Amino acid sequence: MVEAWLLFIVSGLLGGLAHGLLHARSWRDLTSFEFFRVAMLGVIGGFVFYLLHTEWNIPNGVVAFMFGYAFKDMIETLMYKFRLPKG
Repeated sequence: MVEAWLLFIVSGLLGGLAHGLLHARSWRDLTSFEFFRVAMLGVIGGFVFYLLHTEWNIPNGVVAFMFGYAFKDMIETLMYKFRLPKG
């Protein structure tokens, strides 16, 4: 049986890849650092969801996929909200 954490990480990676693919404007975007960053943030998001998941009746792999998809936007929003004022 596959370890649970591995399922969450792979699902998060797939979510990050889906985010990168859907937001790419050209083939060149798929070879950029931004695409790699989105994929790695998906992996981190999948692992974070593994640490936070519950035993509800929701398919956790699907939720980890969605968490990996949205993790980049969540991190950027938190960075924007809690940015220190200049000066």
